[in-house]
This record gives sequence, C-alpha cells and structure tokens, in this order.
Amino acid sequence: MLTVKDTNNLFKKFLPENSDEINEMLYQYYVLIETENQKYNLTGFHNEKLILEGIIESILVFKEINQKVCDLKSKYILDIGAGAGFPFLPYYIYTNQNFNLTIYEPLKKRCVFLELVKQKLNLGNLTIKNIRAEDSSELEKFNFITARAVSELKNLIQISYHLGKLNNCIFCFLKSNNYLKELENSQKYIKELNLHIKTLEIICNNIKNVIVYYQKEKQTPKDYPRKWSQIIK
Repeated sequence: MLTVKDTNNLFKKFLPENSDEINEMLYQYYVLIETENQKYNLTGFHNEKLILEGIIESILVFKEINQKVCDLKSKYILDIGAGAGFPFLPYYIYTNQNFNLTIYEPLKKRCVFLELVKQKLNLGNLTIKNIRAEDSSELEKFNFITARAVSELKNLIQISYHLGKLNNCIFCFLKSNNYLKELENSQKYIKELNLHIKTLEIICNNIKNVIVYYQKEKQTPKDYPRKWSQIIK
C-alpha cells in the first residue's frame, strides 16, 4: 500500500490546486479501497495504478467534462453501478461535495462499502441505493447521469433514460476505444429518442478516455425503462 507521502506526491503532480484537507480525504478513500477490496471485490486496481487510473483519472476526466460539457455545480448527479465509487466519487470528494450525488449499485456488499466510505469521510449530499437503474422510480430527477464500465451504450440508454429531467439532463458515459461499435449497435435507440450524440476525447496518463454524451430532448416513451430480461434477449 502506498504511503501518505507517495500519494501526496502524485496529487501534487496532477492536482496541484488541491488543499491538504482534500488530499487527506482522497488518501483515506484510497486506503479504504485497498483494505476492503478483498472483502467486497471492488476493483482490480492497486497501489499506484489505483491512485492514477482510479482516483486521479476520474477527477481529471470530470474536470474536463465540467469545463467542456456542462457545469456540474449544484446539479443532481446519478452514478450507475459505481462499485468502488468510480467514476464519480473521487470528483465529488475533490470538489468538496458541492452537488447532490446518488449512486445506484445492484450489489449489496458494494453498497455496504460505499456506506463505509460515506461514514468514514463524513460525506454529505450522498445517497447510496441498492438498486438497478431500470428498477428505479425516481422519474426525471437527475440533471447529470454517468457510468463507467457498466454496460454497452445501447443498454445504458434503455435503463436510464427515464431518470433524466426533460431538456435538463446530460447523459455522459465513459467509454473505451470500442465506442464506435457501441454507437453503431445503439442506432435503433438513438433514432427512437432523437438523441444528438456527441463525443469528447480526454487523455489522462497517456490513456484515452472517450466520453459519449447527449441531452434528453424527448419525453420518455411508455415502454421505458426496459427490463434487463428484455434487453438481453
């Protein structure tokens, strides 16, 4: 496990604007992941890779999104299937919790871990729900919905569209270099919902992150959300 000095050096290199308080909170978060990972099966990242590709990369990506896609301050944010808290929880800590964050996580044990993080770091405006997105009844509640490494774009569209506010929600998903294939597979739903898809490439630590995003401009169809059993047929 990395020491406080190790992590502070990385934070100072990539996030020089951080206060000592924020760096300490991010370090505590890192330690919780490392110490609880075996129990909760949270992530395959460890040590420097966990700091760089988990915590710091998440923060840098959402700093770019905040500048180039939409202002996230004071928004109602939903992170679908966050697991250890990626992608959004590190940015939430980094910004000193200046918005309302809800996490949907279908695995109970990971919800237990996230509640532990909330308690240990004394995080406010954070709600953790042991639920699948397609089973949620929080209709048109959120201004910004995100996910990383949860499912294909076509599936994310079908399970989350009902949760965004009409004309006031950006859906923003972190994708790999395979995103063009995912866009191709999603054409039926893109046309059905009149989605104007945009992309943004963000390079962090020589790793390319592709952001696929769109705004909700059409009312939710009556057959949305689709159940997972329908989607995977």
